[in-house]
Amino acid sequence: MGRLKGGKFSRDAIDAVGWRGKLCMVNVKGDAAKEGTIYDVESDCWGNMPEGMLAGWRGPAAAMEEETIYVVDESRGLLKRYDHVIDEWVEVVENSMLKGAQQLAAAGGRVCILCCDGDRIAVVDVAAPPPVRLWVVDAPPGFQLMGIHILPRLSHSD
Repeated sequence: MGRLKGGKFSRDAIDAVGWRGKLCMVNVKGDAAKEGTIYDVESDCWGNMPEGMLAGWRGPAAAMEEETIYVVDESRGLLKRYDHVIDEWVEVVENSMLKGAQQLAAAGGRVCILCCDGDRIAVVDVAAPPPVRLWVVDAPPGFQLMGIHILPRLSHSD
């Protein structure tokens, strides 16, 4: 992996999001002033993040099938989808339970959002026609959710 210049990405643990053969990351979570970078796996080079992508990256993010990036604006409770053609984030759904979101996972036409209190997951069906469908999955009583991952289905061989 090519060297990343500077130490701006070594202050905090940050997540990289796989998108279109690249790894995208920002150096600070939330609404703070931040810098973004993109690592191109094929060319083994680091590059600048597009301005629109960086400007709207205001919380946890995940990519669906490495084609579409989703992010939750933690302060507004707004799920957005990145449109690389116009370099802008497009609003998907706004809901107060998404404020302070901790983590996202995306697959199969759904975005799963670990809510701030850790006792529920909000599920958004982004593949269905509008209006967007959102429902909640509660943690089992006495448990707190720490992270979410969407695993592939296992098939049974005969």
